[in-house]
Amino acid sequence: MTPRTVTPVPRLGLARRFGPLAAIIVAIALVAAIASSGHDQRSVTAVGASGAARGAERDPTLPITYQEAKQDGTLSKEHFGANCDTKTGRIKLPSVYAPPCVVAPKGVKGGATFQGVTAKTITIVLYQPADLDLAAVLQAKLDPQPKIAKTEEAFLDMFQHTFNMWGRKIVIKRLKGSGVDETSARADAVKVDEELHAFASLGGPSQSPSYADELASRHVLCINCGLGVPDSVFQDNAPYMWGPLQTPEQFLLNLGDYVVNRLLHHKASHAGDPAFRSRERTFGVVHFEQDPPVFSDVERLVTAQGKKRGFEAVAQLTYQLILDKLGEQARTIIAKLKAEKATTVIFLGDPIMPINLTKTATEQNYFPEWIITGTVLTDTTVLGRLYDPRQWSHAFGISSIPVPTGQRNAEGWRLHKWYFGTDPTAKLVAPLIYQNIQQFMLGVHMAGPKLTPDTFRGGMFKYPVSGGGPTAVQVSYGNRKVFDAPEIGFPGKPDYLAVDDMSEIWWDAKTKATDEQGKDGIGVVRYANGGRRYLPGKMPNRPDDAFKLKGSVFKYDTPPPRDRPPSYPSPRKGG
Repeated sequence: MTPRTVTPVPRLGLARRFGPLAAIIVAIALVAAIASSGHDQRSVTAVGASGAARGAERDPTLPITYQEAKQDGTLSKEHFGANCDTKTGRIKLPSVYAPPCVVAPKGVKGGATFQGVTAKTITIVLYQPADLDLAAVLQAKLDPQPKIAKTEEAFLDMFQHTFNMWGRKIVIKRLKGSGVDETSARADAVKVDEELHAFASLGGPSQSPSYADELASRHVLCINCGLGVPDSVFQDNAPYMWGPLQTPEQFLLNLGDYVVNRLLHHKASHAGDPAFRSRERTFGVVHFEQDPPVFSDVERLVTAQGKKRGFEAVAQLTYQLILDKLGEQARTIIAKLKAEKATTVIFLGDPIMPINLTKTATEQNYFPEWIITGTVLTDTTVLGRLYDPRQWSHAFGISSIPVPTGQRNAEGWRLHKWYFGTDPTAKLVAPLIYQNIQQFMLGVHMAGPKLTPDTFRGGMFKYPVSGGGPTAVQVSYGNRKVFDAPEIGFPGKPDYLAVDDMSEIWWDAKTKATDEQGKDGIGVVRYANGGRRYLPGKMPNRPDDAFKLKGSVFKYDTPPPRDRPPSYPSPRKGG
């Protein structure tokens, strides 16, 4: 095995930690997992790899993809196997997530390449939250741990028989968190490294990002452990942290496009107060903060972007996520917004505070527009129904979540049915389980025989850009230009998170519909223009399309044609 030294990664100070909001993220993600990961994805480019994956700049230790061999004219010399679809250049998995067909370069072999990796095995930790962890409390109300464990093992089995594992099998070690505080989280991370000798941890405590920080310092991968933290955290801990949704800096690029291109210098036509509707919009910004501050850099980015593009808020207010203080803070915030006569409130924070803000706004007879930014699943139907309906009927904005297609059309559920012939055992959290496992197994497939954190990163950066349809978020990783915006201080650093694009949404207060948990009720998130998705820099320069029924959707019974993956027989069921 390759000798390894533990080189410290810069520690994240308390001002960089985002523990309280991360707790809410995980808790609500478990409730609304179907919405956030129940989608298909489709390739939008034949190759999609960054420049580092082409020609002389290629890493010679990484696998050769089908498209690379085709470009090089060497297809006849490579053997991609019977599981390769030569029409798409991807493996025969009925998913537009399907990774490229790959072969190992000549002379590149496996063996014991890193801690937790032998010639025949890869050891991973499946993290189970501590009893006092908010994620554990909510998870227990959804699916019991035995069902969760069975579903985890099923997805791992499916990927081991469909992805290229380079002769290795996954060895599962389970770890239940010892506590929710920073000391416990760090102790658990030490155990993952020194006792369990794992290559990666899938999941971590929701209330202490220090778990991922400690693992990164010990060169252990952590999948979906960086919830709610700034982009700089991923950069500091690269290449050990990976996750699904955009960092705050990334989604702020799309939010800036939406506010400037579609709302700025227009009348507040969607406000609840008739007097506001004839006035040009004035903006109030409300965002989560911590003591000491967490988002100083993000706030500076917003300010710089605003000045360059003509945006200036009449009020910029913060709050802390102290549950028994939210009502008091909401009263102060609403009073200030009302005093400044803000017609339009941009909210960036957790999903609990809007309950207090909207209730208080009605009590204070203040009826502005509410701009949904998609932070922490504030863009879901299940949460929208918790907010004051007189306020939320004037809510609109943007969302990372694709148009829902129903529980059984969710990617993880559908693939489980395809491979095993049965529905997932953990029916409520299956999409969240699938999300973590799929991302990790994709990295193993793309890394090749010489599996290390560096080749894991290199392989992920070669993954083709995928998605972009109404039910298919665009996914990409690496040194691409999707988030390159140096003019506002965000120079497009390597991307360790999946989702790139967003849709325009609005709250339909009248329609009866099923929410992400399968419950019927009044009120639903609607997607403008059929759920069309926009990358940063691609937002139309025209007034918003909120509250236009024509062309809007709140679900698709089946994915649109462009989002549907190829059909293949199940290898397990023998077709």
